[in-house]
Amino acid sequence: MKQALLIAAFLWGITSVYSQEHATCDDAIPLTTSSYGPVIARGWADSSLCVPNDENMYFGKSHKVVWFSFVVPYDTVLTFDILPVNAADDFDFMLFQAGKSDFCRQEKQRKIKPVRTNFAKPTRFNKGITGLSEKATEAMVAPGFNSPYSSALTIKKGERYYLVVDNYVDTKEGFTLKLHLRFDAKTTKDKSHIDTIPVKAPPIEPVSHPNFFIHVLDSANHPIKATLTLTGVLQDKSINADTANYSLRLEKYQTINIRVNAPGHMPYQSSYSTTGDTSSATFFVRLQPIRTSQKITLKDIQFGENSPIILPISKPALDYVLQFLLNNPKVKVIIKGYTNGSGNSGTQNYDQILSEKRANAVKNYLAARGVDKKRMQCIGYGSSEMIYARPANKEQQAANRRVEIEIQ
Repeated sequence: MKQALLIAAFLWGITSVYSQEHATCDDAIPLTTSSYGPVIARGWADSSLCVPNDENMYFGKSHKVVWFSFVVPYDTVLTFDILPVNAADDFDFMLFQAGKSDFCRQEKQRKIKPVRTNFAKPTRFNKGITGLSEKATEAMVAPGFNSPYSSALTIKKGERYYLVVDNYVDTKEGFTLKLHLRFDAKTTKDKSHIDTIPVKAPPIEPVSHPNFFIHVLDSANHPIKATLTLTGVLQDKSINADTANYSLRLEKYQTINIRVNAPGHMPYQSSYSTTGDTSSATFFVRLQPIRTSQKITLKDIQFGENSPIILPISKPALDYVLQFLLNNPKVKVIIKGYTNGSGNSGTQNYDQILSEKRANAVKNYLAARGVDKKRMQCIGYGSSEMIYARPANKEQQAANRRVEIEIQ
């Protein structure tokens, strides 16, 4: 009767069965979703968790376990449910708070004790479910027919926790972890990271062995939920997720585009390319607060030749700005259009008109999708401010042929 809790930042949703071992603290699953599972305890028993003479604090016998880790996204009250696939199964858990030192080394030496445990025996009334609850009163629950829930825990933003779930009856069906975070207005004034409702789940199933990890942070290096858009992973499809942490598997010599939006912050875009080495890599996105006069250069915006018609390939870049404006309804912007003209006096008027039409095409795209036209001003600069005055290749020509968004 027990199950697991976890999540590293506040993502949502997942249905496939996970079969990774993750049987030690060093190999803990970094949670990127509020609902994780079914997951099955495999591998070997962790003897460092077994202390037969301390039945409230540690496991009485060594069984197969699964480790999880997560970072708290905001001040809140932590509760969770461990839901067995088979109601007759018996899952126990231990929850640790990690300090600034090497937690896994200290845990193996038993220098850090758990802050919550539950080793109760399941009953037919609770269907084997266990976890943390605000209605429970005991922090540590001993074996036997005791409460299936331990008491909730007040947690602070930035703290790291480790959860280990014991497969007591050694079944093969596993469990699903459901994490709940509650915002307490009495304990914190910071509402910028609060997410009290389920967020949009990624439209693809997480892979079993990810090798690329994305972490979104604010300017204070705290995890922050953001709208993450990835292109280049799936052919002709985008991956969209509302999350602070995301993991996926990349192949050799693969390039992906990463676009990130969060309310109150400037949008972010970058790319990442793998080499022949596909070992694990971590990518940190650090978002900055919105300030006036900041510019957003729209990459990958393409128009028809000598035309203001936007080509379909431009949609991810346009939606990147659309998301920013929808997230920040009070922000007003100037849309600036530029061409890659020759700069000759005979073409300057043509370039000027074309750049204005292209800026207005972007404005009309955004307005058709819910952005008030009064928030957007268009200016065409023709070829007067080319990045490359004498472009030597198509890449430099494309860099000149751009659209910029400036915050007013």
